[in-house]
Amino acid sequence: MSKGRVLVAMSGGVDSSVTAYLLKQQGYECAGATMRLTCSRSFDDAGPRSCCSLADIADAESVCDRLGIPFQVLDMRELFERSVIDKFVTTYEAGRTPNPCIDCNRFLKFGALLDYALEHGFDSIATGHYARIGMLADRAAEQDGESKKLLDALASPAEHARALSVGVDPAKDQSYVLYSLTQERLGRTLLPLGGLNKERDVRRIAAEQGLVNAEKRDSQGICFVPDGDYASYIEHRRGQLLDGGDIVDGTGVVLGHHEGAMRYTVGQRRGLGVALLHPMYVTDVNTATNTVTLGEESDLMARGLIADDWIWSAPEDAVCSLLDTAAAHGEGLPVRARIRYHQQAQAAHLIWDDAGNEPDGGARRLQVAFDEPQRAIAPGQAVVVYAGDVVLGGGTAIKALR
Repeated sequence: MSKGRVLVAMSGGVDSSVTAYLLKQQGYECAGATMRLTCSRSFDDAGPRSCCSLADIADAESVCDRLGIPFQVLDMRELFERSVIDKFVTTYEAGRTPNPCIDCNRFLKFGALLDYALEHGFDSIATGHYARIGMLADRAAEQDGESKKLLDALASPAEHARALSVGVDPAKDQSYVLYSLTQERLGRTLLPLGGLNKERDVRRIAAEQGLVNAEKRDSQGICFVPDGDYASYIEHRRGQLLDGGDIVDGTGVVLGHHEGAMRYTVGQRRGLGVALLHPMYVTDVNTATNTVTLGEESDLMARGLIADDWIWSAPEDAVCSLLDTAAAHGEGLPVRARIRYHQQAQAAHLIWDDAGNEPDGGARRLQVAFDEPQRAIAPGQAVVVYAGDVVLGGGTAIKALR
């Protein structure tokens, strides 16, 4: 008897292919689906840095044919353009650092694709991400110290709550980009690769099953900017060159000239375009004044950040209740936080940012106060908070706290 109907998101890569194979072996009734995105229309085959090219679609279809499961291509170009590319461009134009992979997961894979699956009689979707989904109470029992105490408190009022936790392969863990998986989405998602090692397990399985992409290289960078030149992409999309402006120091003294503030990122040291007597770093990118500010490495350090647009993977009501209780005692929740994809999670406390509350009762902002100062926190970055190896949720940094 089938364990249920699963729509597998097929990218054409080895991870999603092995995902489909494993689920079929486990007794699920599987079908494969590849989302055709804008990059599929723009690039025929942009090489190893791309994904969702026409060649990837062909690989996904070949794997589904070998596994004997149905395959379809879903045209989601309009939604991808609106929800991912447009946001990418406007975020850069505002001098912030976008993360289109997080937006693609939020709005496409675990948004539109999940909606499509449920509308067409599937019980869940599956992807080849390296993270794990389990019961929150079980994950709590695996922790210790403050993490266990926090997770026990979250699990007690929600008997059937689920938890998103890190993958066992530390080199491939993707929990950082999956924080938009709410409780509802976690209940409809399967991640069978979370307990596997990429090189030791996944590629071996693909080779044993004769899958066409067993040795296919991982996609890198942003799929719709395969050469990594974000500024030129935005220039081409806008149909005009970026405006030049001043490079200044912290006191406003002009050090040089740039050819587009969007070509710089906070923390950058190389390729600044000015001759300096000692190393200096980009400390601010201000697109309103079209200036790039340079400073010392110490100027990059911040004790914390303020973030908005929070999404909770842990039960939201329980998290907010714990935050309220902590605030009543003048405390914050002890967590670990990442501000970059592959960064080791750092000890921190999560606190309501009362100064940033919307007067009309809108979404509240939070402060992440780190135990040790962090380097190069940039507006737009995703901050993801954990209790032990369990994702609590994430938000978007709007301000570094010096």
